[in-house]
Amino acid sequence: MTKINATERVLRTTISVIGFPLAFVQTLLSKYAIHKYKRMGKLINIGSHSLHAIVAGQDKDGPTVILESGMGGCALDWSLVQPELSKHTKVISYDRAGFGWSTQTIDKPTCENYILDLRELLSRLELKPPYLLVGHSYGGMIMRLFASEFPDEVMGIILVDSTHEKRYLESTSSEKRRIERLNNQKRLRLGYLLSPIAVPRMIKQHIGSKRLPLDIQKKAAALGYRNNAYKAAYLEFLCTIKSAEQLHQSQPLRSDIPILVLTAGKQSEEWKHGQKELLILSKKTQHIIVEDSWHSIQIHNPQVVINSVISLLR
Repeated sequence: MTKINATERVLRTTISVIGFPLAFVQTLLSKYAIHKYKRMGKLINIGSHSLHAIVAGQDKDGPTVILESGMGGCALDWSLVQPELSKHTKVISYDRAGFGWSTQTIDKPTCENYILDLRELLSRLELKPPYLLVGHSYGGMIMRLFASEFPDEVMGIILVDSTHEKRYLESTSSEKRRIERLNNQKRLRLGYLLSPIAVPRMIKQHIGSKRLPLDIQKKAAALGYRNNAYKAAYLEFLCTIKSAEQLHQSQPLRSDIPILVLTAGKQSEEWKHGQKELLILSKKTQHIIVEDSWHSIQIHNPQVVINSVISLLR
C-alpha cells in the first residue's frame, strides 16, 4: 500500500467534524507554532509544493554536503552538525514534504519521488555537484538511491546508522520484524486519524526527534504536532515497501565511491546485522561503530559525524 485508503480519509474527516472544538484549537495551535517558531531557512517553491531548506557555507567551488534526515525527521535533526560543517564547505539540510516548515505532503512519498523533489530543490538553489551525501536511518536509503541514479555527481556517502532495504522488503522480513511493522503502522494510523483533534498533542507524542537540545526540541515538537506532520509520517511509512523495492532494483553503486558506515553501538544485534549488509556497497567502504551512541548519532555524538564528513572532504 502506497497511499491512505478512502475509508481512513473519510474517518479522519468525520472525527474532525465531530470533535470540531478540539479541531479548532488544534488549528490555532498549529498556526501559532509557525508564527512563534520562524523558519530557520528559506521556503523554496519547487512546483506543486514548497520545501524548507537551510543552506550554509561560503565555499562556492567546493562540494555540497546534503544532509538527509531519517523517517519523520526534519532539518532540525542536523542542528548540531551543520554549523560546524559550514565552516568547511556548502551544506544543505531540508524538510521533506509535509515535515518541519515544508508545505503539504506528496501523494506517494517514495525514495524515488523524494529524489525528484531534492533534485528540483538543488536546481532552484543553484547547488551544483559534486555532492557528499549524508543520510540518517531511512534517509540513508534515499541517499543511496540518489547515488545510484546520479553516480557522476556523487563524491562520497556517509550512512548514519542507515536502514538497509531488507528491513522493509516483505520477502526478507522476519516474523518479529513484521509484528514490529504492524505495530508501527497502527501507531501512525491512529496519529493520522486523531491529530486533527489534538490527541497526539495532549499525550505529547509528536512526529520527529525527541532528544535534541531543549531550545531546538521545542521547535521540533511544535512542528511535529501539526496535522501535516502525522499525515506525512503515515504516508512515508506506507511507502517504505515500495521504497525498499526501488532501492533493491536500482543499479549498484560505483565500486570506487568512498562510503563511511556509522553504526550506533547501542542498537540491537538484529540491527547491527543489517548494518553489515551495507559494508559491501563499494570497494571503498569503511565501518565505524560508535559504541556509546543510540540511533541518532548526529544528535548523541555529532562530532563523529562532523569528523567523518571532513575526512571525506579532504
